[in-house]
Amino acid sequence: MKFRERREENLDREIRDYIEREIQENIEAGMTAEEARHAAMRKIGPIQNVKEDTRAVWGWIWFERLWQDVRIGYRMLRKNPGFTMVAVVSLAIGIGVNSAMFSFADALLLRPLPVLRPSEIVTVGSDSARDTLPDRLSFVSYRDYLDFRNQSKSFDGLVAFNLTTFGFTPQPGALPHMKMGMLVSGNFFRVLGVQPELGRGFRPEEDRVPGRDAVVVLGHAFWEKELAADGSIIGRRVRLNGVEFTVVGVAPERFTGMDQFVQPAFFVPAMMCSRIANNTTSNLLEARDQRVFTVKGRLKPGVTMAQAQAELAVVAKALERAYPETNRNQGAAVRTELEARYKQSPENAKLIGMLIALSAAVLLVACANIASLLLSRARVRGREIAVRLAIGAGRFRLIRQLLTESLLIALAGGLAGLAVGYAGIVFFRTLKIPTDLPVVFSIQLDQRVLVASLAISVLSVLFFGLAPAIQITRADVVSALKTAGADTPGRRRIWGRNLLVVGQVAASLVLLAVATLMFRGFRHDLLADQGFRRDHLMMMTFDPGLVHYSEEQTQRFFQQLVERTRLAPGVKSATLAETVPMDSTTVRGASILPENFQFPRATESANVLENTVDESYFDTLAVPIVRGRAFRTIDKAGAPLVAVVNQTLANHYWPNQDAVGKRFRMDSRNGKWVEIVGVARNGKYLFISEPPDIEYVYFPLAQHPKAQMTLMAESSGDAAGLASPMREVVRSLDANQPIYNVRTMEELFRIRAVSTPNFIVQTVGAMGLMGLVLSVVGLYGLVAYAASRQTREIGIRLAIGAQRSSVLGRVMRQGLVLALSGIGIGLVASFGAERLLNAIFSSGRTDRISYLLVAVVLLAVTALAAYIPARRASRVDPMRALRYE
Repeated sequence: MKFRERREENLDREIRDYIEREIQENIEAGMTAEEARHAAMRKIGPIQNVKEDTRAVWGWIWFERLWQDVRIGYRMLRKNPGFTMVAVVSLAIGIGVNSAMFSFADALLLRPLPVLRPSEIVTVGSDSARDTLPDRLSFVSYRDYLDFRNQSKSFDGLVAFNLTTFGFTPQPGALPHMKMGMLVSGNFFRVLGVQPELGRGFRPEEDRVPGRDAVVVLGHAFWEKELAADGSIIGRRVRLNGVEFTVVGVAPERFTGMDQFVQPAFFVPAMMCSRIANNTTSNLLEARDQRVFTVKGRLKPGVTMAQAQAELAVVAKALERAYPETNRNQGAAVRTELEARYKQSPENAKLIGMLIALSAAVLLVACANIASLLLSRARVRGREIAVRLAIGAGRFRLIRQLLTESLLIALAGGLAGLAVGYAGIVFFRTLKIPTDLPVVFSIQLDQRVLVASLAISVLSVLFFGLAPAIQITRADVVSALKTAGADTPGRRRIWGRNLLVVGQVAASLVLLAVATLMFRGFRHDLLADQGFRRDHLMMMTFDPGLVHYSEEQTQRFFQQLVERTRLAPGVKSATLAETVPMDSTTVRGASILPENFQFPRATESANVLENTVDESYFDTLAVPIVRGRAFRTIDKAGAPLVAVVNQTLANHYWPNQDAVGKRFRMDSRNGKWVEIVGVARNGKYLFISEPPDIEYVYFPLAQHPKAQMTLMAESSGDAAGLASPMREVVRSLDANQPIYNVRTMEELFRIRAVSTPNFIVQTVGAMGLMGLVLSVVGLYGLVAYAASRQTREIGIRLAIGAQRSSVLGRVMRQGLVLALSGIGIGLVASFGAERLLNAIFSSGRTDRISYLLVAVVLLAVTALAAYIPARRASRVDPMRALRYE
């Protein structure tokens, strides 16, 4: 600043010196002093223009003009603290809501992978007509992965990985703790561009021989938390599933893994899976039908996704011809990370889209509110703008000045909006995920959120600042100079503000309608029968593979566990199940081919949800068998394969028939026949608002042994009281057996079916209330402005005998007309919003009561907003009103 002042002083001195020299030369030429001065001034021209031209040569004139605009804008806003406060708070609400929604969307869907140049990373997945479950679309067998990697030329590298559970012990003899780790291909760190913080990644030779190289790279957070960030950890040994591994590296802090929710504790070469696999019967490295690996690749520079897709399609066709039994109709799909996440969880993506659309509606209401305020100020600033135009200011220059004022409001609103956004993030962090697995839902106010907030702030200027700036500078100069109250003449005087208020009311009605529809929809689902018992059930999950049990040992452990639990005090019954109702983290899918059912062309099987249970499951969970029977002890290994299906599956494949006694094949045309022995009543399987057409099949545990099962015990009293007796049973069998997910069914149901929907409803409801407050402020401001413009007219009416009630009704009528117009438009838009909600939550309900409730409430609130300024106008003193200008 001092440098600028010195330069300005030098410029003034040079101009004075020039003028003095010209005057002296003119006097010497015979002019009088006065004539010499006038001639010198005519020659140099306007001093201010000379300064402007000189500053332009300096190259900083744009900055000076901007700084001048900022100072003038700051003075104007400081001069009107009420307007500034309302504008900043309105915008803070709009920007804060959008910042919080962006944080939520970023954590759930948008955050890029923590690797080098993440935009180059794509997902290579199976593309099969048989795979209709979203979580199966990205998985590839290890043998197919090797063929893709070795035969493709479009990638700098392809990596394969699989998240799985491990039993971790830092030293021999210690009790194992369950941890999530990742089986990875040997080129994992090299292709992703991840350089370990300590030690090294995996060498090429460690990716060649199955079961030979027991090495491990630790995750950074795990290294810090479990091993106290020991810098001498390299070369030490730890045990995973009972196998001794040598630590060769520690991942960098910024690398949190390839899953947005799970941060692996360590990374193990996939070649070691044969020695540490929890299921000893599966051969993940050789079986092409074991599709459990996620494959990602880095595209070579200049290679498009379409080219990579075409190349892999050729490879997939060759594999189908070479291995028809396992690769029939198995294509290959190349997807971006965003596309892959959408395919994996389309429900999350739809929910995010809905929330972002609603938050954008809140921002638009806020911008409309500020635009209405700016238009209202046009009357106050009319003379000021007219004077500037009259003395030669350009219209573009004035628009820029007004936009600078709007930018200051936007930046202040953006800063305040960060506080609102952070409050929203704190609220989002209260969302609990019902599992003991290290699932992290990381919602952060990070650099990406700050950049998004800044961008929203700047863009909002165009929404609320540009139109008022253009309209204000269109004022008629002569009329504006005659009176400070000049405004756009005729009936178009406040049409812009009217439209803005109508839009605000309509948007707020849509927000409130969506919140009400969701609340009533979830309440309806909660009151409906869920199809299983929720009370008096205690659950705990086991994975004997974590302590390296064989398959035979695992099944013996489960058999003894359920038998002894049934004898424990306070236990009425007990059962084992692979999947627990309402727990989507354990959901599994199966491919079936119903007998004599004709599939569409290019489809050879159906994918359904499956569960493996023992013979006590249906009685313990009170799941009714509507036809046939439940499983019995005779349904054991070696006996004919049997299954129980739900009503939806039975009605789909055997309509108007009895499904009991019907058969289906497993996996493929050459799969084993399975006979249906019972039909279970439909229920809720994943989520409280899931679609009603989910097809479900149950298999007996004795015929389909599993490595991980959940024990569920029915109590005669409080379910929580069974935790200790059940733990004692486990300790009597194996004191080293890890136990996790210990909880009651009521607790799981409360989190999944009550807390999560409530979280969504509260989020949408909060946005609806914010939109309502902003629209009420806008309507109040408009009616108050209109009443102030009619003060003189109101005074005349009162003076000649008009009743105050008629004045009250006349002023209120304007607000009510706008409110009713907004409500009408909002109702029409809400019908479309309900259809979108039904698409997201797979519902077909139409709730007219919600529309009625929202419309009545909104009409009452807007009527109150119009009544307050109308009442004030009706109580005006006629004498004072007649003197009002």
